[in-house]
Formats: sequence, structure tokens, C-alpha cells
Amino acid sequence: MSNFRDRTESSTDKVLLIGVTGGTGGNVVKGFLEQGVTNLRVITREIDLNRPTLAKLNNAGVELVKANLDDETSLIAAFAGISAIYCHATSADSAKIDPLEVERARRVAQAAKQADIKHFVYNSAGGADRNSGIPRIEQKYQVEKILKEAGLPTTMLRACLFMEEFWKKYTRPSILKGSFPFSIQPDKPLHLITTKDMGRVAAYVIKHPTKYIGQEIELAGDVLTPKQMAEAFSQAQGIKVVHKETPAWIFLLLLQKELFDLIQWYRKKGYQADVQRLREEEFPGLLATFSEFLAETHWSNAELTYESLRSH
Repeated sequence: MSNFRDRTESSTDKVLLIGVTGGTGGNVVKGFLEQGVTNLRVITREIDLNRPTLAKLNNAGVELVKANLDDETSLIAAFAGISAIYCHATSADSAKIDPLEVERARRVAQAAKQADIKHFVYNSAGGADRNSGIPRIEQKYQVEKILKEAGLPTTMLRACLFMEEFWKKYTRPSILKGSFPFSIQPDKPLHLITTKDMGRVAAYVIKHPTKYIGQEIELAGDVLTPKQMAEAFSQAQGIKVVHKETPAWIFLLLLQKELFDLIQWYRKKGYQADVQRLREEEFPGLLATFSEFLAETHWSNAELTYESLRSH
């Protein structure tokens, strides 16, 4: 803890992390710990140490606090003694967007304001400021506006596509067999980021408040075309992986219009993060390349699953 205080510009007390107990949220926490930000508190609906994610957090010295984003009163105690917040999400990672994300953001913003939070870092979405028309991205932008309108000192980290998405069961098995079906043109650049790097960058930003309060940063650690991604998969697996540009209309047949619209946005517009500047000037040494991510997560090990990423 003292080490953290020595390295920070401000007298940061405890940092509260919101939305890091599901999916790959543990990697966000790992990113904070790697940056020497160890004075952490995490909100969880239930403190159940039989849950591997919570047991790991507890073992790492992270304070667990029972609170519910749907219950305003429970947030008061959770926010007490907190000077900075990183909000990874206010709803679960799901196929359909959750309208509660916005309502919860309002409660969180009010609780943060009442607790006089000195710095609020939010995991938003790349393209949020560009009228994407994509409900998932637009909803993140709505949350941004709620946080700003509450008068909170904010930093918006607008994440591009999480590399962990390729670990999901509708993608990875096919890639391991040598086929990378992806509805994006072979030469269209795609901006990528890891969840752990979100934690590392958020921690860095919280340690340098004067530089980052008021900033909005589209964040990616690598930019590759699907063709280049197939080459990275090939190297990681030791077998040739070929990108196949599957037609986007398949998602309409599967009644997944939201996914269809998102893919169309990737195909025609897409992310705009300045990866070279982020890697070399803004956050040197904090952003993994796609190949590094594949190596670190042991991508080629077919025994591992998306759930395994919680512990990588």
C-alpha cells in the first residue's frame, strides 16, 4: 500500500472496482495489481468464497464488499473511504444489451458524487463519440454522459474489441481446427485490446490523475487484419489457419440483428485507436500484442476454455 502511495501524484486511498467479478474481470484486477495498485475494494452481490473468482480476489488481498447496483442504499457503504473508481461494467457480458446498464450507471454516478470521488475511470466503447448507431456502443456513450453530467472527474477509456472474444465457444473450436470464420474483409484493420491491459491502463491513469482527468482515449494494444490474425493463430497453433470471410447475413438468419449491425459497423467504419502512439508514447510497456496474448493465454491448449481465462 505504501508503495502505491509513493508512486502516485495524489493521496489516493482505496480504489473501488465495479463489474470485475464475472467473465474475465479477474484479469482487470490482475492488471491493477501488476501496476502496484493494491489497495483495492471490489463490489460483489454475494460474498461467496466458494466462487473461484471471489476466492482468488480474496487471496490477493482485495477487499470484497457486498453491494448491489440495483440498490442505492447498499452503495453508500461500498463507496465510503474511496478516492477513485474504475467501472468495468454496470451489466453482465451478454448477447443482448441490458437496459439496466443505464439505470445502474445513474445510481453509481450519484453514489460517487455523494462520496466525493476524486477520479472516475470508465470502460466505455471505441466509437462511442462517433454516432455509431450501434445500440451497445450508444448505451456506453449514454453512461459517459451520465457520469459527466453528475460532475464527476472522469477518464473515459474507450475499449476496442477484446481479444478474449476469440476464446468464446462460437469462435475458438473452429480456429483450433484451422478455419477462422469472421465476417470482416481479409484486409480490414481491426483494433484489439486485452482485459488485463484495461486494468493496467486504468491503474496507470488513476496514478496520474492530473494528466488524465477529462481525457477520452480510444484504447487498443494491437491492430491487425483478419488475414494477419489468421497468421498469428497459425504461429501459435503450429498449423495453418485460414481466414474465411463468412457472409454477415447469416446473423440475420440466426435472428441476431444486433450482431449483424455491429459487424456491418466493423466492415464500413470500425475503430480508430492510434495504436502506435498508445504503445510508444502514452502507455509504453502496458499493452500486449495479439501474438503475446495468444502465448500468455496458452491459446493452442485445446483443454482450456473461455472460463480458463479467469486464471491466466
